Amino acid sequence: MPWESVLSSEAEIMCEGSLQMKNSIIFLMAFFCMVCSDACVFAADEPTGDLSTPEVVGELLWVRPLGFMNVGLGAIFYVISLPVTLPLRKADEAKKFLITYPYEYHIKRPIGKM
Repeated sequence: MPWESVLSSEAEIMCEGSLQMKNSIIFLMAFFCMVCSDACVFAADEPTGDLSTPEVVGELLWVRPLGFMNVGLGAIFYVISLPVTLPLRKADEAKKFLITYPYEYHIKRPIGKM
């Protein structure tokens, strides 16, 4: 019968799709396991105290501009959170978390003192 061939071809397509999905999930799980296992290796680095040129340039070109954006976004989120934090009397705590700490870390901190 002609409808049996249609059903069998649809079943084959569904099996191929689920096989591709399984392969994608396995690949992503293996990728994340490899990334997470390298975190311990990078965590063991100890700073020597000497600043190299790439570290200074990286901080000036990447860390500081992202820090300015972080402080700006923190200020925006602080203003947005005021209707919730004022009645709860948590506005000072929110200001410290969203504005003060990022400001001290990204702007007041000397270059190379991470």
